Amino acid sequence: MRMPDFPKLVIMVKVIAKQKFDFEGRAWYPGDVGEVLERVAKRWISRGIADYADPNYVNNRHYKWHPKVSIVILIKDALHYTKQCLESLIKYTQNYELILVDNGSRQDTKDFLSRLDWTDFKLITNSENKGFSYGNNQAIKASTCDYICFLNSDTLLSPNWLGKMMLGFKHDGKVGAVGPSTSHCAGAQASQIIKHPRNYVTQDEVNKISETLGVRYIETDIIGFCFIFKREVLNKIGVFDHKRYGIACHEDLDLVWRTHQAGYKTIWCRASYVHHFGHKSTRDSGLDPKSMRTHNRPIFVDRVKNDSNLYVENDAVIENIKEVKGTIPILMITWNRLEYTKKAINAIIENTNHPYKLFIWDNGSTDGTVDYLKALKNRNIHIYFSKNNTGLVPPQNYFFNRYKDYNYVAKVDNDTVVTKGWLTKLKEVMDSFPLFAVEADHYLMLAYDIKTNDEYYRHLFSANFNNSKLYFSEIVGGTGTLIRRSYIDEPIPEISGTLSGWIQYQSIKNRISAFYGGVWIERLDQVGTNKYKESDFPEYDAQINKLRPRSKISSRRIHEDTFKSNYNKIKEWFNE
Repeated sequence: MRMPDFPKLVIMVKVIAKQKFDFEGRAWYPGDVGEVLERVAKRWISRGIADYADPNYVNNRHYKWHPKVSIVILIKDALHYTKQCLESLIKYTQNYELILVDNGSRQDTKDFLSRLDWTDFKLITNSENKGFSYGNNQAIKASTCDYICFLNSDTLLSPNWLGKMMLGFKHDGKVGAVGPSTSHCAGAQASQIIKHPRNYVTQDEVNKISETLGVRYIETDIIGFCFIFKREVLNKIGVFDHKRYGIACHEDLDLVWRTHQAGYKTIWCRASYVHHFGHKSTRDSGLDPKSMRTHNRPIFVDRVKNDSNLYVENDAVIENIKEVKGTIPILMITWNRLEYTKKAINAIIENTNHPYKLFIWDNGSTDGTVDYLKALKNRNIHIYFSKNNTGLVPPQNYFFNRYKDYNYVAKVDNDTVVTKGWLTKLKEVMDSFPLFAVEADHYLMLAYDIKTNDEYYRHLFSANFNNSKLYFSEIVGGTGTLIRRSYIDEPIPEISGTLSGWIQYQSIKNRISAFYGGVWIERLDQVGTNKYKESDFPEYDAQINKLRPRSKISSRRIHEDTFKSNYNKIKEWFNE
């Protein structure tokens, strides 16, 4: 089935011009608020005649900072949709705690969950289907954040979906819960345009739909395919009423009704889009959603009319829960320099206390490196042997594609010795800031006339983190570096005259990364900032020098205004 053509992105603007003006047959007066196409909004804003109606407006391209959210997903088979949902979640979501509840799934789903290592999560396992309410109540007990998102497993997310929803809590101090726009639900949040073809939508089409939605906050009942509640609300009204509603249906309406009765508002955040296929787990379990609704509807009506007790105690019991730390794949590219390679690999094995997979791409080494790698006996190490020296870009793109579902990936050169706890410490940074990448501190090699790292770092916007400094930059290096995989959204380009394309890729993407002073790593071919040691491998260095001549190192002076615009831009980003 062909998806309909989606309307172009519209933005809600407020007129700030001092005089009336006409546009496309409409008179616009000072203070007017209305929707216009994005290109029109940008033109008006640049001319100073309008501004965003919502000062917190956020588009799909820039992450919107928000408090950490506990995200709860109940899983009862429908494995294809569950996989899609988790892939989408990891790709488009930051700053969250993930809690999965296996509600008595079949063996194939259990096997998938037992192998899942893409990200950190808590897994609650039930031997039978405890129902929507009970499973969510278990997750509430296991959650730790001040905001809890209940998300169906047959959904696809879109860029900034969570940040756009969280803005709803800023709309009004009495907002207790928020929900997004969608393709299928019982309430006002669903678009009729995409309701019927919703089962044939791809992730790319979901993203296009999300770009068409203007910012608006609408006070209405919200539906439980996806909604976020403040914990303070649940502390007052309790949890889902599993005793009243059984397996499913109307428990979400009951929770929303009690939220209103307690004096809170529920808001539909129109700009946030969560695609809902609808009833996939229910039907996969052999249940009929229509008959369940028919059965529970009079129960809900009677509850509203005759039961004024708002509080529902959380009596759910968690019998089986485990915490899973997501594995972080690490890329190392080797070409000769056997003694360096041995030290680099041993350092990773000895000093990495977080779950990892070391993927080594050997570029046709001829000095014994191949025999050494073949002799390694470590289940965490996977090796690809290339017959030819392909350079650095093809191995990177192969690696990024192979591990595309993972939350984080890392890069370590084979001349780099990592130190104890390096990966755990870098992950703590990435979990706390929406960065593209973070690189451990080490002697830098830069095209500036500097003798110490501090001569460079003092020009960067910085912040304290875990008793060390974070130095924010649009560009970091590629060794001892942890990367948010979802931000790699196209292949690294091969650019003539460069080593890896990594620096140029970051420049194109225009995202924020950081150097972290809390982790130090050693570069085996350096003895100081911008200072190589006497060559241990002349043949290798000669090849590298063709691409990156050492004569260009330390060739420019840093002036006070060199990084001024970037400093101010990052400062503004940080203070959001």
